[in-house]
Amino acid sequence: MWIMNTAGKLRFAANLAALSVLLLTLAACDRPSASKQAPLESEVQTFERLAPDCQQAEDCTSVSITREVFAGRPALNAAVSEQLLMQLQGNGEAAPASGATSLEQVADAFIQQAGEVAGISAARWQLSGDAKKLARHGNLLTVTISSYMYSGGAHGIPATHWLNWDLAADKAVTLADLIQPGQEQAFWKLAEEAHRNWLESQKLGDDFRENWPFAHSEDFRLTGEGLKLLYGVYTIAPYSMGEVELMVPRAQLGEIVRAGYLSE
Repeated sequence: MWIMNTAGKLRFAANLAALSVLLLTLAACDRPSASKQAPLESEVQTFERLAPDCQQAEDCTSVSITREVFAGRPALNAAVSEQLLMQLQGNGEAAPASGATSLEQVADAFIQQAGEVAGISAARWQLSGDAKKLARHGNLLTVTISSYMYSGGAHGIPATHWLNWDLAADKAVTLADLIQPGQEQAFWKLAEEAHRNWLESQKLGDDFRENWPFAHSEDFRLTGEGLKLLYGVYTIAPYSMGEVELMVPRAQLGEIVRAGYLSE
């Protein structure tokens, strides 16, 4: 019979622990992980402009834009800029009428419009924009592009768009790209269920449901919990409730979302 003394037992336990750590390390190397993701370097750029006759900044028409620019990603940066320019000119609702192709042109046009009504209204016009990384799910990067425009009235209008970008394919990913062929109807049924759950959580009655019915949205992002849909103000709820997010749980998406995107 082999009898191990105390010192031998301690050496055996230490060797066993070291072997376990080695095996876990090797196993981890075989699994996709965040550390294996290609690094995404970026820098933040800012642009600000005030009305030319400004005496006090807090009283003047202003344009302020912050944008995250990704190194070595010209196509992504161009897509972000295009969406940001559209929102700054029309909150993303339609193609801008002015056709401005730069932040300078957008700022000049906005400040000029504010000056033309200065004798009618003393309201301080404001235009702001922001584009930055929101999340990364594998190779799917989500950039949130937000804008706010105030040109008089009771309140300004905010707008947010989620741009999803496949870093491996270097192209934008739409909701249609994400959903398996033939599964569109099934997906929107799940989204409607998520909407009903939201209505219940907010304790909203029949009048609200009639006035603010469910609608489709093209703004989405993937999370560890599932797929989120984003709705701007005045879409499925009044301005006072702000933007609304609906979550379709991950467990319901197995047959609907393409596996390459759903996997971590």
